[in-house]
Amino acid sequence: MKKQNSLNLIILMLSTLLMPIRAYGYSEAEQSVLTDVQPAVAIEKSTSSKESGSVNPETGVLQEGLSSIFNLQTNGSDEDYDFIVTSKIMTEGGEVSGYGNNGSILFGHTFSMPTSAAIEDAKSGGNNNKNVIAYPVTAAITNPMTVEFQNNYGIHGDCYVVKVNGGTEGTLTHTVGQNPISGTYNIGQDEAGEYKAVVTFSAVSK
Repeated sequence: MKKQNSLNLIILMLSTLLMPIRAYGYSEAEQSVLTDVQPAVAIEKSTSSKESGSVNPETGVLQEGLSSIFNLQTNGSDEDYDFIVTSKIMTEGGEVSGYGNNGSILFGHTFSMPTSAAIEDAKSGGNNNKNVIAYPVTAAITNPMTVEFQNNYGIHGDCYVVKVNGGTEGTLTHTVGQNPISGTYNIGQDEAGEYKAVVTFSAVSK
């Protein structure tokens, strides 16, 4: 009788040892990180930009096309920034906007700088604008972004205005046409030498 009880005890012990081990316990930790990400912009000039060229002295036609290409990245919106393209040239009286009334771009002689009157004449399509040459501009940008020329755009003056329209990345191409605007190139009026305009793409926080 004792032998039988002993056998049952051993079977019970073995059965217990062979059962799957189950652990009962549960712990969960939830962490939340709240961050305030500020609007940001990155603008970079592309190496594909063509920034210099030569002019046919008889006609004023650019021998090679000029273009400024900018890559834009932003997590901001049109409510956060004014995205603007401006142009500047030097005159006898200082730096002024280099955009004409129709969005054309003006180039001024870098040594024999034009007068303010010559600049205004070229902007309005006149022909009394010594040492100023104007060329048409085409501006394009990746969808859904848009770009449009604006006269007297608030404190920025005459400029091209980019609207990101919810987009986050885009490429802006600012191309200068090859043929001078009528009345702004005169072989007997415009001196030989270097003519220059500076184009800038910037984002100004509102």
